[in-house]
Amino acid sequence: MSHYSISCRIELPFEQALRETHAALQEEGFVVITEIDLQAQLADKLNQHIRPYVILGVWVPSWEHEALTREPDIGLLMPSHVCLWDNGDATCTLATPDLKHLCQTDENPALAEAARAVNARLRAVVAEVQFVPQCRKTREAGAAETLAPQPPAV
Repeated sequence: MSHYSISCRIELPFEQALRETHAALQEEGFVVITEIDLQAQLADKLNQHIRPYVILGVWVPSWEHEALTREPDIGLLMPSHVCLWDNGDATCTLATPDLKHLCQTDENPALAEAARAVNARLRAVVAEVQFVPQCRKTREAGAAETLAPQPPAV
């Protein structure tokens, strides 16, 4: 998509993609602390209608605490955001900011290391959700082979 995000197209319906995203975040150690339903908010506040679009605010509490003790204004970048939106064609897009620019700060090596760790985990979440449909097809194909009648042994 752009140089400031990590994103992928997911071949899943929106609700299923949202469930898979929550599961992948939890597996990577993230806690979802906010969930903003932009579709509902825009309909309520502006009477504007968009496709399903959710922004998740996520963090790893121990990392956030460590970062705040080193640099209090890092709170401006918390929590990390993960966005999921319906593309209207039976696919969704999952996106999160690419923290690579924070990872390159020479002024605060500890902060750069923390940003690299968060960035790596967010990339893992995107990759995990992106490949859910392919993994499911592979598992289903393997199960079908296992269940298929076997020729008699000669």
